[in-house]
Amino acid sequence: MEMIQIFLTSLLLLPLALGTLGPAEEFFDVLGTGLKEWRLVFRGTAYINLSMYTAYKDGSNVPAIVHEACRQTDWSKPCDTHYRNADALAHWSNIMEVLLGVVERGQIVKTAIFKGDNTDYMSWFSESHYINSSWADLSTETHQFFGIAGHDAVKRHFFINHNYNGCPHDAGWLAVVDTITNVPCDWEKDEAFPIIKYAAGEKYENWNTGNFRNADALVVFVKYSSGAAIVG
Repeated sequence: MEMIQIFLTSLLLLPLALGTLGPAEEFFDVLGTGLKEWRLVFRGTAYINLSMYTAYKDGSNVPAIVHEACRQTDWSKPCDTHYRNADALAHWSNIMEVLLGVVERGQIVKTAIFKGDNTDYMSWFSESHYINSSWADLSTETHQFFGIAGHDAVKRHFFINHNYNGCPHDAGWLAVVDTITNVPCDWEKDEAFPIIKYAAGEKYENWNTGNFRNADALVVFVKYSSGAAIVG
């Protein structure tokens, strides 16, 4: 009986603990575990002609008031801006894991999870903090670029690249192309940006001829090491 009382008390205290980390409405059950333990800290939206990298890095290109559809996880609802959770990114601490999600056609189609300890909001997206992902070979193959800044000189951000060997032979997993001006390769040309390109299979692909798709959004969530969550 005493154990049951302790358990019920802990459930009652969870929302209070969560509130110290952020508003409850910012936490979601991203992986279908029944626990709303992932806090949405960023959503980058494709094809709105505003840099996703600067929106994430310092809030540039993010409106003062962001529509509710851009701040939740019903991906079928229309969103035409970037969203940056300034509070969560400014207070980057006590983070156990970070989840990157690729959104297309109303659902998360790819995920990658990273260790959050000993990171800041720019450094977590790296080979050294990588845990697992939807790409089976990401932990075994070499990476020429693996970072949020990526290859900034050509505006390839949130970039996980396997190799350069002349444009026709470039290969990788994920890229946010943050420009359509003077791009060096055909595989990153389009009529609007940001372009979120991802390998749709389980392995890296040739950027030109491989099984790549263009996503609708890129999202970032954090899970805190305190274990705070909302049940249901």
